[in-house]
Amino acid sequence: MNIFIDTNILLDLYHLSGPDLDELKKVIKLHQTSQIKIYLPKQVKDEFYRNRERVVKESIELFEKSKASSSLPNMAKTHDRIPELRGLQESFNQLVKDIKADVTLQAVESRLKADELIEVLFDQFKEESIDQEIILKAKDRQQIGNPPGKKDSLGDAINWEWLIVSVPELEDLNIVSGDGDFESVLTPGAVKDFLQREWRARKRSEIRLFKGLPELLKEYFPDIKLSDEIDKKDAILKLESSYNFAATHAAIAKLNKYDQFNENEQLRLVNAFIENQQVNWIVGDEDVFDFAKKLLGQIKNASIQIDAIPLEVMISDVEKSRNEDSL
Repeated sequence: MNIFIDTNILLDLYHLSGPDLDELKKVIKLHQTSQIKIYLPKQVKDEFYRNRERVVKESIELFEKSKASSSLPNMAKTHDRIPELRGLQESFNQLVKDIKADVTLQAVESRLKADELIEVLFDQFKEESIDQEIILKAKDRQQIGNPPGKKDSLGDAINWEWLIVSVPELEDLNIVSGDGDFESVLTPGAVKDFLQREWRARKRSEIRLFKGLPELLKEYFPDIKLSDEIDKKDAILKLESSYNFAATHAAIAKLNKYDQFNENEQLRLVNAFIENQQVNWIVGDEDVFDFAKKLLGQIKNASIQIDAIPLEVMISDVEKSRNEDSL
């Protein structure tokens, strides 16, 4: 599944009402585990860094306005708890001031949590300059008035022309953008009709628009609640599809990071042990054996316990053989 993340989505991470950072973390992990493919041109990186300081400054200024007001109605000024209120106001306002100073320093040094996550995202892609032919095509789009983009900016036009070159033919694309440059004015939530027609003609595939990462994740990955679940699901898949003993040991090492598995995960793991010979042939190896024992100890569902009987037999045979060898 192919995804293009527009710059405004990344900058939104710095806004007071922006999305949870875990949403982007999920998308990054899905890319790292090859469940999706993110397309991120240099133009997006450049636009991000051109606008980051402005967006951060605006958010800090909005936060600063959250200071407690010192104005009081005349009828309340003589109340005997007013000194207490004044003290709380001063403490609150001092805390806002301290947090502002700390956050500003973190922003200057690019140490905000959003900064760290954006760097992880950008590190997934090689730094490649934008082809001059793409820039010329983008200028042509702007001059004749074709979307996407604004009259005074080439950014979206460059991204669009880059996507047409970069995304393989016959493969669909999901655009995540919140600023309306790709959005139909007739059908909110859909891609502009002009862009739909152009994409279908040039790529022979479909294109969809999502206004944010939460909407995209809800559509395609509704079962993923936390970003760590993506790594767990990937580790289970690696065990199921293990093609040699080394791959089995690597998958077990990843799975050992997790203490609990839900019933669906338990069943998949049990079946991996039973059905994949690259796994069950080395069930006697210490790490594989220990993980299988841990898994069996977690299973409480009666139906899964029945499915797990062959695995219990394997473990029992290993234990019997070890006991015989120790005699």
